[in-house]
Amino acid sequence: MNKPDYAVLRNNSDFVWYVNMSYYTMAELADVTLHELFTDCKASLKLYSDENFKRFNSRFPMYEKIRKLNPATPPISYGHINGLGVELVFPDGNGEVNYIRTDKSYHEWIDILGGQIDFSKQGLASYYLKYQDDMSKAMGNRKIGFSYGYEGPITTAYTMLDLKLYYDLYDEPELLKEFLKKLSVSITQFKKFYCKANGSDYKNTSYMCDDCAALISADMWEEFVIPYMDIVYSDVGANRRSLHSEGMISKHLKNLENLGITWFDPSVSPRLDPVIITKTCAVPFIWRMCEIYHSLLDRQLAMDFVFASVRDGASGLFTTVRELSDHDINVVEGFIEACEMVDSMKKQGADNKEIGKLMSDRGKNIFWDKWRNEFI
Repeated sequence: MNKPDYAVLRNNSDFVWYVNMSYYTMAELADVTLHELFTDCKASLKLYSDENFKRFNSRFPMYEKIRKLNPATPPISYGHINGLGVELVFPDGNGEVNYIRTDKSYHEWIDILGGQIDFSKQGLASYYLKYQDDMSKAMGNRKIGFSYGYEGPITTAYTMLDLKLYYDLYDEPELLKEFLKKLSVSITQFKKFYCKANGSDYKNTSYMCDDCAALISADMWEEFVIPYMDIVYSDVGANRRSLHSEGMISKHLKNLENLGITWFDPSVSPRLDPVIITKTCAVPFIWRMCEIYHSLLDRQLAMDFVFASVRDGASGLFTTVRELSDHDINVVEGFIEACEMVDSMKKQGADNKEIGKLMSDRGKNIFWDKWRNEFI
């Protein structure tokens, strides 16, 4: 397993920041439900219409400074398991896509995973490929993303085994390892189909989302997590490895270096903060100002959030425009203003300590111990 020189990697990491446009907000503005989006491409055409973007822009003055949604089929994290025979459920209204739990044995799953599978013809893949094509034709042959997706090996295993995954770390460890190995290979096969559907280069897919890995003890990662994530990363062969995994604690972080991770997104991880991450591992990371926290902030604290994150080692920041209330817009505008200040100062040679001096006294008092223990 190739491991980078982390001292060089962190020192050479450019500051990055961005603000996402929320799919859910755009659905609300278009007056379409999630169920309609998942089952009828006409709903997606309303969401991605010029009129709907104009609605958003009229509500969010800094719209030119955020990432615009690119048209795509509706986001489904369970495309891979659907292709393995797990049935998906689409609740009425605005319920998220879910899946029906199965009671298949390890041997049944291993037999399925060992077979030759054409993922383009399994589950709902053909439906969403047609959905993609219909959207493209309706939008003047524009490129449409294919979001019938997949997860990392541990999260995928959880969707197939449920809590049995965690029991069998102790009860059936060898059988679980055999299953995880075959499952990891299957993920690489699905990824190749996914990349083809998106017209993207498989060798550029050096990222992974695996939240359920955080529920495995840090001391067990070497045996039950790292080997299987490595299968997925190694098949791509890239020298960069990006990981999104929520809910980690500090003990997990050293495993990131053991896995050769080069970019880490802890996302919603309330037991971590930039100080903890920087002191515990050398992997460059991006820190999220979670939209569920916007109500806890004002414009100045949003700016202090940015300054504190950079002061304490974050290589990047991001947030999402979820609510379009005056309060939330003001918070996100503060985030943007602070990120632009940091970007400018970094380009002029400022170090993290200098950026930290921009914080208000209130922000210095809150970030990070009070933030973790009293705010969230």
